[in-house]
Amino acid sequence: MAQSAVDYAIWYLSRYPKTEEETRILLYKKWYNTEDIMHCMEVLKKNDFVNDEKFADSFLYSEVSKKGRPLFIVKQKLLQRWIDKWLLMKKIAENQEDLTEWMRKNIRKELDSYKNKWVDGFDSIQKLMRRWYQLADIKAVIKAWEKSDS
Repeated sequence: MAQSAVDYAIWYLSRYPKTEEETRILLYKKWYNTEDIMHCMEVLKKNDFVNDEKFADSFLYSEVSKKGRPLFIVKQKLLQRWIDKWLLMKKIAENQEDLTEWMRKNIRKELDSYKNKWVDGFDSIQKLMRRWYQLADIKAVIKAWEKSDS
């Protein structure tokens, strides 16, 4: 017996969180018809299995604070995952202080590791910029670091 679209989507989402559009594409790839997919998406939204706002929040937290990824890269990943641009900008604005704090903490950690490897100051800044950290954030971390050392 064939699995219904709702059952398959719930099974898949329990293992791999997805955005609304990613879930819809997944169901189309599994050859479910449009009516079943529309019904499935209504059920998933109603029961809060698919919520782009919560997905964006958790993805931002995971990628920036836990994995130390630069915000620029995380924004691009979320846009590729079909998160609405205005929703993403709203979420970043809501969490701007936390995101800045996490980014600066990650920059500090990177600078410490470069210092332990005897990497020159200018080279470490270049390496951080190649990882898509912004120069203003790098400078702010260095200034705060110099103040705390003196």
